[in-house]
Amino acid sequence: MTDDLVRSLVDDQCPRWRHLPLRAMTTSGTEHITYRLGDELLVRIPRNADAETGLRKELDWLPRLHGRLPLDIPVVEHVGEPREDNPHAWSVNRWIEGEDVAGRVLAGDVPLAWADTLAETIAALRDVDLEALPPAEWPVGSRGGHLSERAEGLDDSDDAVSGPLDSSHIRHVVDDALAAGAPDDRRVLLHADLIPGNLVARGNHLVGLLDFGTLTTGYAATDLTPAWWVLDTTGRQRFRDLLDVDDVAWAWGRACAAIQGCFAHWIYAPRGHGLAPLGARAVAEVLEDWETAAHG
Repeated sequence: MTDDLVRSLVDDQCPRWRHLPLRAMTTSGTEHITYRLGDELLVRIPRNADAETGLRKELDWLPRLHGRLPLDIPVVEHVGEPREDNPHAWSVNRWIEGEDVAGRVLAGDVPLAWADTLAETIAALRDVDLEALPPAEWPVGSRGGHLSERAEGLDDSDDAVSGPLDSSHIRHVVDDALAAGAPDDRRVLLHADLIPGNLVARGNHLVGLLDFGTLTTGYAATDLTPAWWVLDTTGRQRFRDLLDVDDVAWAWGRACAAIQGCFAHWIYAPRGHGLAPLGARAVAEVLEDWETAAHG
């Protein structure tokens, strides 16, 4: 994907924005190539067919969720058509002003208020009445299933993506969670990727949530992962209290966070990608929390 190609897509299909400057962005995202278009718009172009599937899911579900969450979510201003030199649908979204919280999380600058907003967001997603929709309209994704499915691949030390982060301790976290039983299996709506790169802050307040391509349904415990991916010890306890999470669901959420963190580090550390240190931090938070729970 070149700057000239993106300029051509915008000019051909969105002539009203031909006068706006276009500049490539460097983000922690992995599914889309992104460009700022002027000051108020964002161009998102899927990197592959899987990413396009996620984009089309967003086009279906973002309008259903507008006004229902405590955070701003993307507003799609234009849906671009595929063409020979770009085989995927693409979009132009309204820009959400603020900063990606990844740097602040890695620096340990995590305001307690973020726990409240994350808890409110998850509660709002769970409140969506899926039963009011035909099951065929429920979003589908690779996350949200049973913990044993999420853990597949942790023990494959010879797998091509296996990296320097040791998964043996994570396996203990997963085994303990599985031994604790299964949490409530009522299917709820899940963002399924509540990690720093998808959260936007202004000052000490979370204000935006991005990238709904992983939206799915499944175990509510899946969306507890920001307790370890985003928050610190104090925020984590507040988050748990606000959502009234029992021990079994907490153990599952902790294991899901560790699995996602391990895979993120394995896959992205060799590429020098920003998700690698975030994944390693999540694993470290999980192990500290797990040790505290086990030994007081």
